[in-house]
Amino acid sequence: MTYLTWEYCNDPKIQYLKCPQPTPMRNHMPEWFKQLKAKKDEVTFAEQQTIRNCLGFRGLASIGYTIPLPEDLDGYDTYFSRGRVHPAMIEGTIFANQSTIPWTGGDNSLYEYRLRILNYPWRAKMSKGWRMLILPYLLDWSNDWHEFAGTVDPNYDIQHEKQIGSSLEWDTPIDSEYNYYNLETVIAYKRSLSKLKKGTLTFCAVPLFDPELLDKQTKGMYNDNMD
Repeated sequence: MTYLTWEYCNDPKIQYLKCPQPTPMRNHMPEWFKQLKAKKDEVTFAEQQTIRNCLGFRGLASIGYTIPLPEDLDGYDTYFSRGRVHPAMIEGTIFANQSTIPWTGGDNSLYEYRLRILNYPWRAKMSKGWRMLILPYLLDWSNDWHEFAGTVDPNYDIQHEKQIGSSLEWDTPIDSEYNYYNLETVIAYKRSLSKLKKGTLTFCAVPLFDPELLDKQTKGMYNDNMD
């Protein structure tokens, strides 16, 4: 039995995206890594090595899935990008920093970062005992944006027996023998960027087996303990 399949949302509102299916991280190695040689010409052993020799970094390409941003992110709501989160929700972090610099485009906010919820038109259908962990894209880094990590409970807020806590409308019924997770992420990016460009790699979705979750679901205890 396949532990993970991806289901696509046929909601007409989101079809304009033409969003591709999540694909393995190994298909999305960053350009800087592709151009990096395994060794350099410096004298010492440490200076000769590059991250191409790092087993830990190379192993990251073997886990998880990602999708390049299917559209530009700016300050406007779309069916994919929603501004339903606010920097004040994470007061005390750098993402709630304020600035007196006037932003371009008539943006009067004093916050240095925008926060957006991203609704990819895909969801994971997973065997019982499996979770989906969202992490920042693992193979590159940026000073301009940050993807937040998270993992939700399976089958959270089932609506009309077809969708789980989503603003998108699904036509595929929920099978109670499986765990479902919407592919939704939360990102912060600097307002000074004006926009975060289409094609940027921002997240990694990692399937995670949870023995305790499987035990509860097998014994029929999981849903009984939900608030």
